[in-house]
Amino acid sequence: MKPRIRLVRSMALAAVLALVSASCAVEGGSSQSGGPAGTGGPSTSAARLGLQPQLRPFYDALEQDGDWVLVEPQGWLFRPRVNTVAWRPYQNGHWEPSYSFGWVWESEDPFGWITDHYGFWLYDDFQGWLWKPYGAWAPSWVAWVQVGDYVGWAPLPPTGSTTYGAVPGGVFTYMPKQALAQTSPSASGYFVHSIPDDGSALEPIDRTTAYQGVYYNTGPDLNDVIGPSAAEQMRAQEQNGTREVPVPTRKPALSGPQPSLALPALTERTRDAWSAARREFVAAHPRGGVSPVTPSSAPRVAPPPMPPPPVSEPPRFKPASGPADTLKTSTPPDSVKKHPKHAKPKPPKPLPPPSEGNG
Repeated sequence: MKPRIRLVRSMALAAVLALVSASCAVEGGSSQSGGPAGTGGPSTSAARLGLQPQLRPFYDALEQDGDWVLVEPQGWLFRPRVNTVAWRPYQNGHWEPSYSFGWVWESEDPFGWITDHYGFWLYDDFQGWLWKPYGAWAPSWVAWVQVGDYVGWAPLPPTGSTTYGAVPGGVFTYMPKQALAQTSPSASGYFVHSIPDDGSALEPIDRTTAYQGVYYNTGPDLNDVIGPSAAEQMRAQEQNGTREVPVPTRKPALSGPQPSLALPALTERTRDAWSAARREFVAAHPRGGVSPVTPSSAPRVAPPPMPPPPVSEPPRFKPASGPADTLKTSTPPDSVKKHPKHAKPKPPKPLPPPSEGNG
């Protein structure tokens, strides 16, 4: 019986190894030999070769920070090694104001210098946030909204992804508008259910511009956040070179022509994000409104005033017994005293007979 036991053990070990190899092939991640990601053999090359040639440098730059998973129909996507429940894009860092670019995201994630500027994010209910490389640089790939004194942002989805899924806390991150330019750790963000419910409506921030043929959202107006004088000073300093413009100092070794994002493509993705913001906001704050107007959030129009009743309509109260012109107030009729001018006139006193001596 011993040879049979050895055979059964060998078959079980072979089955385990087959499952492990299949898992690596689907994920495109590291090998099981303890080596770094990207050195495990055919599974690693499958993910790299699955990307377009001009996007393969992203694989080389990110292989130490996560895994590549195959998600159809999107293809090979990057999954960072983070807490998939608590982590989200554009949260571990701060916004840097710039007169030339608007709001530039400065990430503290080791992979953020690529993922937050060269591609788009989607959320998978099982694997968390996944990144699809695009190749075009932008200060950030987000959509912006405003609710009262708060502004919110969310990562833009790639083409073909029209929903974010069940993102814990909501897809948008909010912050007081005046704190947007703070770089201190105390400047934390909020989820939609944590912002004050003061009846303010959710409004999209639609301020787009282009940089080297690539359209992106610049975010809130600098004049509203840091003030007109500070914004003018920033403009002058960036133009004369006394203030550094936050352009990328670390770039991936991309080959081939840089792709461009046309305005219609940006508009479509931004509207998908705005739709998600409206759904989340209405669910968290039923009293608030949304803008622009949608069929589900049309403004309430006051009804027209009722026409005056016709003259022939009978009165709705019992008329007073006194003269009509005495009812000048809403005082009950039984408490109204008759005005002296309506008292019954007394007969005049008869004149005395003429005196006989008067003629």
